[in-house]
Amino acid sequence: NTSVKLRENLINKQKNETGGLSGAPIKETSNSIIKKFYKIIKGRAPIIGVGGIDSGISAYEKIRAGASLLQLYTGLVYKGPFVVTSIKQELVELLKRDGFSSLQKAVGVDSK
Repeated sequence: NTSVKLRENLINKQKNETGGLSGAPIKETSNSIIKKFYKIIKGRAPIIGVGGIDSGISAYEKIRAGASLLQLYTGLVYKGPFVVTSIKQELVELLKRDGFSSLQKAVGVDSK
């Protein structure tokens, strides 16, 4: 889940380095691609949301875009294993706030 193409948006010295980007630098691009794929496949296959997931809000953005599964890496590296519990708790609150009775009902709502 890394990209070597998204460096033009970086503002620090790593902008000119080589290697793949992951996490926050690819978050918005990832969300956009998830939405596009969800519109095409309309839930007929699972989409795995990756890129910049480190909170319940960032996970929820991927779910609302169309991801029914999530891959967590950068959040674990920077926040440790307890980030999983935090994400789950935040997701429950976000789902309640928005009136969803299940996580599945939130999948793709921003892509319809």
